[in-house]
Amino acid sequence: MFSLSTVLLFSFLFVSANVSAESANEHVRRGESWYEKGQYRESLAELELATAKDIHSFEAWYAHGKTLYELGEYQAAIEDFNKAIEIDSSCERARYHRGRCYAALKAFDKAIEDFSRAIRIKNDYDKAYFSRGKAEYEMKDSEKAIKDMRKAEKFGNREASVWLEVHGAEPR
Repeated sequence: MFSLSTVLLFSFLFVSANVSAESANEHVRRGESWYEKGQYRESLAELELATAKDIHSFEAWYAHGKTLYELGEYQAAIEDFNKAIEIDSSCERARYHRGRCYAALKAFDKAIEDFSRAIRIKNDYDKAYFSRGKAEYEMKDSEKAIKDMRKAEKFGNREASVWLEVHGAEPR
């Protein structure tokens, strides 16, 4: 069987791993609370602790990337979203937010690719349709832009309705 020291070692490792994960989750929770208040530097500080404590936490990398986006640090945010996507490639939110970073950097082809992937994961993702439409419009593809704006509107996106009015798209 196992010696007492081996059992104690395994117990310590089990408890340590759980405490570390809980601590990372707590930092994510506090970071998101700061984020919701628009306190992005405070949010970033908490989320940096979360990513340091658990490098495999999707939520920590995702929240850290969103905060970096709000601070205008788009390339760093892309790197965080890449890490989040490596952990969970089926998350439409990470692809959508990475697409927003690419759009902010005027890399519209990459933005459209991410928005399209987000839509393939969640076919009624109104924000992704809206953002893809804006990127398509920037790339001078008005026909696709209007089509995506109509889909975004269909799924309840009010910004799309305003965009369609402003850009003179005929009502359906």
